[in-house]
Amino acid sequence: MILTMTNRSIWRKLTGIGLTTILLGLTIGSAVRPTEAAERLRDRGRTANKAEAGQIDVETIFKPTYRQVRESYKEPDGSQTQASAAEFQAAQYTAFGGSKPALQTVGGSSSPTLVWEKGTDWIEWTVDVPKGGLYQFVFEYYPLPGQRLPIERSLTIDGDSPFREAQRLYFYRLWADRGEPARNNQGDDVRPGQTEKPAWIRSPLTDGNGLYAEPFQFALSAGKHAIRMGYIQEPVSFGQIRIVPAAPVPDYAAVKSGYEEAGFKPFGGTAIKVQAEDNPLKTDPTIRRESNGDPLAEPASGQHFRLNVFGDWRWRKGGQAATWTFSVPADGLYKIGLKVGQWWGNGLPSYRQIQIDGKVPFKELELYSFAYSRDWRIETLGQAAGKPYLVHLAKGEHTLTMIAEVGPFQPIAEALTADSKTLSDIIRRIVMVTGPAPDPNYDYELDKRVPGLIEDMTALAGDLGKQIDALRGIAQENTSIANSLLMMKQLFERMAAKPDSIPRQLDDLNNSLTNLGTWLIDLQNQPLVMDYFLLGAPDAKWTDAASSLWQKASATILNFFSSFRKNYTGVGSVYRGVAGGDGSEPVLDVWVGRGREWAEIMKEMIESDFTANTGIRVNINTLPAGQLNSGTVNTLLLAASSGRAPDVATGVGEQLPLEFAIRNAAVDLSKLPGYESVASQFLPGAMVPFEYKGGVYALPETQDFSMLFYRKDILKELGLPVPQTWEDVGQMIPVLQQNGMQFYYPPTNPQDRSPLGFATFLYQNKGEFYTPDGKRSALGSPEAYKAFKEWTELYTNYKFPIYADMFNRFRTGEMPIGVSGYWTYVLLSTAAPELAGRWGIAAVPGHVQANGSIDRTAGGQVQSVVIFKQSKKQKEAWEFLKWWTSKDVQAQFGRELEALLGVEARWNTANMEAFAQLPWPEEDLKALNEAWKYFKEQPFVPGGYFTARHIANAWNRVVLSGENVRESLEQAVKDIDKELAAKQQEFGMTPDQAGQEE
Repeated sequence: MILTMTNRSIWRKLTGIGLTTILLGLTIGSAVRPTEAAERLRDRGRTANKAEAGQIDVETIFKPTYRQVRESYKEPDGSQTQASAAEFQAAQYTAFGGSKPALQTVGGSSSPTLVWEKGTDWIEWTVDVPKGGLYQFVFEYYPLPGQRLPIERSLTIDGDSPFREAQRLYFYRLWADRGEPARNNQGDDVRPGQTEKPAWIRSPLTDGNGLYAEPFQFALSAGKHAIRMGYIQEPVSFGQIRIVPAAPVPDYAAVKSGYEEAGFKPFGGTAIKVQAEDNPLKTDPTIRRESNGDPLAEPASGQHFRLNVFGDWRWRKGGQAATWTFSVPADGLYKIGLKVGQWWGNGLPSYRQIQIDGKVPFKELELYSFAYSRDWRIETLGQAAGKPYLVHLAKGEHTLTMIAEVGPFQPIAEALTADSKTLSDIIRRIVMVTGPAPDPNYDYELDKRVPGLIEDMTALAGDLGKQIDALRGIAQENTSIANSLLMMKQLFERMAAKPDSIPRQLDDLNNSLTNLGTWLIDLQNQPLVMDYFLLGAPDAKWTDAASSLWQKASATILNFFSSFRKNYTGVGSVYRGVAGGDGSEPVLDVWVGRGREWAEIMKEMIESDFTANTGIRVNINTLPAGQLNSGTVNTLLLAASSGRAPDVATGVGEQLPLEFAIRNAAVDLSKLPGYESVASQFLPGAMVPFEYKGGVYALPETQDFSMLFYRKDILKELGLPVPQTWEDVGQMIPVLQQNGMQFYYPPTNPQDRSPLGFATFLYQNKGEFYTPDGKRSALGSPEAYKAFKEWTELYTNYKFPIYADMFNRFRTGEMPIGVSGYWTYVLLSTAAPELAGRWGIAAVPGHVQANGSIDRTAGGQVQSVVIFKQSKKQKEAWEFLKWWTSKDVQAQFGRELEALLGVEARWNTANMEAFAQLPWPEEDLKALNEAWKYFKEQPFVPGGYFTARHIANAWNRVVLSGENVRESLEQAVKDIDKELAAKQQEFGMTPDQAGQEE
C-alpha cells in the first residue's frame, strides 16, 4: 500500500514536470516560431494566393559580393595576359527570351547592331574562351530613348550569377547642360536645363555605385561558356562585345620609367586653366554647376547668383562621373592641379578615380584621396608635396574624367550592412519574447530564452571595433562616425554583460539600427566641389586658392547691404504688372508653395515654353508650403482679405479651395472653355475635394497615395502571401503577432491628423461622408456603421498599434507590412539601403464584391492649383492652368526635377499620363496603377472641417475609452450635423444651397 502510494506520488510529480515542460516549451516555442495552428493558417494562405506569393523572390540578395568573390580568385600568371581576346558582335546571339531583338543601324553605326528593348527578357551568347583565367567584359553600347534612367541589365555565366553586383549592371547615359547660363533681369544666372548626349560608348563592366575602382573580373575556364544578360530597365543597342584578359594597371614608378625610356620632356610653357563649370559631360544629370560665394571663386559672384563651380554636395554618389575636354599646346609631361573643396564628412576624405583620355594612367590615380579641409585649396596630384605625378600629353585635344568612388569605405560599408541585418534580427528575436513595449520590471531571462543572443551581441560589438579601427586608419584621426560607433559598441558590450538590462534599452537598440542605416549612407557619400583645374610644367607655381579673412569680411558686408534691395521671394526675371494692376499688361502673378529649386525649374519652363508661345509673362514668388494649407490664418487668406491675392496659386492644400469658393473668392473652372478636356487628365476621385454647388474651384496638381508596403524577405520566411482583402489581413495577424510583429494601419493622416484610415473602409463599404446636397452627415447609414466598426476593431480586437514610426519599424522588421503613403515610399527608396530588393508595394487590401471583384478604394491627399476671383487676368490665368497641368509639361517638370534633385524629389503629379511617363520602377508603377483605379478623395462642404475632428473623437471613445461603437458614431453624427448647420447659417445658406448638387 505504501509502495503504491509512493508510486502514485512519483507519477504525479513526473506528470507535473512533464506538463510544465510542455507548457514551457509551448511558451518559448510560440515566441520563436509559429505554432502549428499558425502554420496551418499560413498554409491556407499559400493556397489562397499562390500568384502573389510568387512575387516574393529575395534569393538573389544573399549572393556573395564582388569583394568576397574577388578575394577567392587566384592571380593570373603571366601566360594568361598573353591570351587573345574573344571578340564578337552582340547581334551574333545564340538564344533569347520573349520578343526577338531587332537589328538596326543606330547612332551612325556602319552596320546593323543589336537593339534591345522591353519585351526581350534575356539574350544569350556562347563564347569560346581560349585559356582559363580572369577576364574583363567590355561592351560597346548606344543608349536609346527611354525614361532618361541608366540602362540596367543582369548577368549570368553558365546559368549562375557570379556575384551580387552582377545582378544589376549599369550602362550610363551621357548628359550636359543645354547651353551656357542665361541672365535674368535681376542680373542672376539662370540654371540651364539638362540634355542627353547619346553616343557610342565603350566601357568595361564595372560597379555602377562606385564600390570598386577596378572593372569587374570574371573567372573563366578554357572552353565554351554561356553568357546571358537579363532585361531590367531602359532600351539599349549593343555593338561589339570583347572578353579580354584582366591586366593590372601599372604603378607610377613603372609609368615614369617608361617616360624616361621614351625620352619624354617636361612641358615648359604657360599653365592651362579649365573652369570646372564649363559644361562637362556627365553620367548623372543631378551633378551640375553650383554657386559659391567665396571671393576668389572664378568668376566671383559678387552680389549676384553665379553658377561658378561644379559638383558640390550633389557630386557625392559612387559612380557619378564628369568629363572635361581641353587642349594642350605642345607635347610634354604635365602636372595637374585641381582647385577643390572637401569640407564634408567631418574628417573623412573623399575619393575620385582620375582618367586621362578614358584610361587610368597609373595605379595611384585609380583611387585618389582628397583629404578633409575647411578651405579651398589647389590639390596637386602627387605622392606628396613637391613630388607631383606627371602625365604625358600629346599636342591637341584630351579629356579628363573624374569618377566618384567609395574606395576603402566599401568593406566598411559592407560590414556595417551585415551588422545592420544582424542587429535587426537580434531586435526581432528579443521582441518575440518581450513584445514591442516590454515591462521594465519583469525579468524576461533573455539570455536563456533567446538562443545565441549574448554571443551575437558580443560578436556584433567585436565587428564594430574592427570598423572603428578601419575608419581611424583611413582618416588618421577620430571622426564623429567612429566615435558614434564606439558608443554603440560599448552599449552592446554592456547589454551582453547584463542581459537583464536589455528590455529597458530596447529603444536604444532601435535607435542604433536607425543610426547604422544613416551612417551607412554617409560613408558612401563622396562629395567634392571644384572651381577649375590646371595643367602646367613640373616646376609651375600655383597661386593661393584660399581667400583671406579680410576678403571674406568685405564680401559679407557687401552682401548685407545688397539684401535690403534684393527680392528674395521672386524667382528669375521680375516684370511689371503684378497683382492689383489695371490688367493692361499680360503679366500673371503666381505664388508657389514649394522650395526655390522647384520654382526655378517652373520659371525656366514658363519662359521657354509658355511665355514664348502665348506672350503672357509670369512672375513667380515662393512661399513656405504650410502657408498654402487650411487650418490656420495663412498668407493666401490674408492676401485675399486685403485685395492683394495673386492671380494663381499652386501647391494649395486640398481643403483651401472650398474656403475660397464659399466666400466667392475663387473662379469656377468648370465654366471656362475647354474644362472637360482638362479635367479628363485626372482621376475622377481626385476632383472630389474641389467640387462645390455644381462648380469646380481647383485642379489637382500632385497626388499622394495609400499603398500596402511589405517586406518580401520576412513574408517569405513566415510563408505569408501578400494580402488581397481585409479578411486575408485578419488571417495573417496571428502569425505576425506570434512572431512579435505587427501590421500597421494609421488611424490618422500623419500630416494633418485627419482620419484618413476611416475613408478607406467607408468607401469600400459603399458609404459616403455627406448626403448628396452636402447639408447633413451621411455617417448614420448602415454602411458607415459597418465601416466604422471594422475600422475600430483593428485596434480593439486585433490590437493594431495606435501610432508607430512605420519607416524605422519596417526597417527593423517589427512591422514587416503596413499601409502608408508617398513619403514612406521616398524614404525606403533613398534612406534604407540595407533593404534594397527586400520590400515591395501593392494596392491596399479591399472587400470582395458580389461579382467576385475586390474593391480597394483608398484616398490620399492632393495639392491643387487655384485662380482667384480678384484677378483681372482670369483668361490668361486659365491658359496658364491648362498649360501647367498638361501631360507634356507635367512629365517634363517631373523629369527636370528628378534630374536636378534626384529620386528623393520624384514628382507625384496628379496627371495620370504624365505620372506613367516618370521613371517609376515597373513593378511599382504596376501596383500604383492598380491602386489608382479605386482612388477617391473625401469631399468638403461648409463646416466640413469639423468632420475629421468628430470622427477622431468617436474613434477615441471606442478605442481608448471602450464606449459602444454605435453610440459613439451616433454622437459624432449629431456633432457633425450641428456644425454643418451653424456654418450654413453663418453664410446665409438655405439647405438647398448648402453643398454639392446631385
